[in-house]
Amino acid sequence: MQIRIAVMGYKTMADLFKNMTLPPDLVGKVSLQVYDALFEKALEIATRLEQEEAVDVFVSGSGNASFIKPHLQTPVVSINVSAFDLMSAIKKASSCGGTVAVVSFREPIEGLAEVLDVLKPQVVPVIYDTYQDLWDKIAALKNQGCRAVVGASLACEIAQYHGLEGVLVYSNETLRLAIRHAYEVAQSRRRESERTERFRTIINFAYGGIMATDSEGKITLFNPAAERILGIPAKKVLGKKATDVIENSKIDEVLRTGQAQLNQVQDVGDVKIVTNRVPITDGQEVVGVVATFLDVGYIQTATEEIRRSQYKKGFKAKATFKDIIYRSPKMASAIERATRFAHSDLSVLITGESGVGKELFAQSIHNESPRRSGPFVAINCAALSESLLESELFGYEEGSFTGARRGGKEGLFELAHRGTIFLDEIGEISPGLQARLLRVLQEKEILRVGGTRVIPVDVRVISSTNKNLWQMVQEGRFRDDLYYRLNVLTLSIPPLRERPEDIPVLVTSFLAKRPGANPRLLEEPRLNAICRVLCKYDWPGNVRELENIIDRLIVVLTGQAPSPVELEVFVEDLLATSWAERRWGPQASYTSSPMRGAEELEAYGKAGNMISRNSGNEIALSGPAETSASSRKIFEEGHRTNEHLTNEIKRFKFEKLVEALRKAGGNKSEAARLLGISRTTLWRQLRELKIQKP
Repeated sequence: MQIRIAVMGYKTMADLFKNMTLPPDLVGKVSLQVYDALFEKALEIATRLEQEEAVDVFVSGSGNASFIKPHLQTPVVSINVSAFDLMSAIKKASSCGGTVAVVSFREPIEGLAEVLDVLKPQVVPVIYDTYQDLWDKIAALKNQGCRAVVGASLACEIAQYHGLEGVLVYSNETLRLAIRHAYEVAQSRRRESERTERFRTIINFAYGGIMATDSEGKITLFNPAAERILGIPAKKVLGKKATDVIENSKIDEVLRTGQAQLNQVQDVGDVKIVTNRVPITDGQEVVGVVATFLDVGYIQTATEEIRRSQYKKGFKAKATFKDIIYRSPKMASAIERATRFAHSDLSVLITGESGVGKELFAQSIHNESPRRSGPFVAINCAALSESLLESELFGYEEGSFTGARRGGKEGLFELAHRGTIFLDEIGEISPGLQARLLRVLQEKEILRVGGTRVIPVDVRVISSTNKNLWQMVQEGRFRDDLYYRLNVLTLSIPPLRERPEDIPVLVTSFLAKRPGANPRLLEEPRLNAICRVLCKYDWPGNVRELENIIDRLIVVLTGQAPSPVELEVFVEDLLATSWAERRWGPQASYTSSPMRGAEELEAYGKAGNMISRNSGNEIALSGPAETSASSRKIFEEGHRTNEHLTNEIKRFKFEKLVEALRKAGGNKSEAARLLGISRTTLWRQLRELKIQKP
């Protein structure tokens, strides 16, 4: 927006401004209006422009400026005469001979005294107050032998009327400098006005109350929010002492000590507020206090909303179907079925043993569904007592029970609005909660604990269980009507023992992603050795247990890369430990192994390695068609139990060593090479197992 400059000049000066060329950097930034007006007429025009808000700054000669400035709010820039302008004008006037009169309005031109010290008595100052006064003084100067007059346009005009030379005291450069000065003054004023307006807007539209005082404690600012919170109109408090308006005000204390008081709880009538009082200082002196405050109820509501917002941000489903690692046809079928379910909005019941990845499927269904942008809220129904689970699912109202949060709390169904809620281990909920959950599914609405207000919710329900819910229905432990509401769509996740093809890809993924895993474990011989042992196990803990075993293996083998034979022993040991812990607890000393027999290992070997490497030395997996039948056969034949693990390991080592020695023709160096161990290790193992050269 251009700066609007109004010039009040008289004749010669006005003509100079009209013909002026603006400095290049001000072109386009300044709108210049020139008025040929003097004194009363100039004031009349200036007053009209100011009332119409059509001007940002006035520019005028010293006489006009002095006359109109006291009557205006808009800045008036007086054209200052430079010493160079004054000397130049006097020099020009002196060429006429005789005395030179330097004329000015009401006060001498700045710098004239210094000029008089040099040129007196050839130069005389003349000061006038009115038009008639100026006329009479110039007439008298002529009679005294004066030949020239230096001054503004009016003085030059009257001098010429009396036959004297009139020399304008202002140069073109001085006029341009006056315009630049006026531009800077207007810019500064506009910036200050914008700052003031921003400050006023912030103060007036701030939700918190703001009150400021001067150094005497008198209120100078009381914003609309302060009026609303305290119920006091600003017009009744402005100019009064803060202690007269608020009896327990501590404004005077802050004025006296200069110390801020933060987060102070204060009662003002029936209103409880939290206030901050901060001193306003001018250097070292306290010149006022500003107090900001909020209603306690608003703070509590805002805190709850913040908590709720942050809580909702955590309700995100991270997994997608692409994150599910598999190779078996059974898992491919389950994923295909789940993908179709995702595009429906019906309830889904996911069944499967512990550790198969039921929540992984639930998250994937949510992220594939039209509700993907909504929250995904999961809760384990077996982890909480009945009363806690009820309050978590449905929320509660303030005062509904001892310890209830002020303002109440949203339940998970409310938080899952327009999203998905995942009820894990649904078979564990009590009959009472089953009835309440049924109502939510039927009516699409909830009632908070201790509440009377019905809250509609738009939620898709996915539940999961590792139990036989239908059997529980027949036994009367689970409501049949709830069962049919939950079991609209059924998804069964096969256990790991029924899909052995998935073990190698899962192992490969776990080893590749775990920090600290030795990359040599991914080399084909070692990876095949690990998988050979793992495929002999029945995996009651499914993928979760497999992941646990791989994590243990990584820790046990930190910085080591055992041979394939040694790796098989390590893995067998870990599996035996896991089996014993599951049977007798973490402190158990196992006496039997869950490993399958040697004939099963042979059957696995005949099935062919599932892991090979392509030309780029990347791990590649053979298709399920070539491996699944043999692998499944291993799992169908059952597993041996009640054999001492120590004897099993010794027998396994014995067979491997004897086989290697036989292939090497009794050459121990060659046998060590075939086994992937050192000759020293071979000798030690031969002594331990008392094996003689075949």
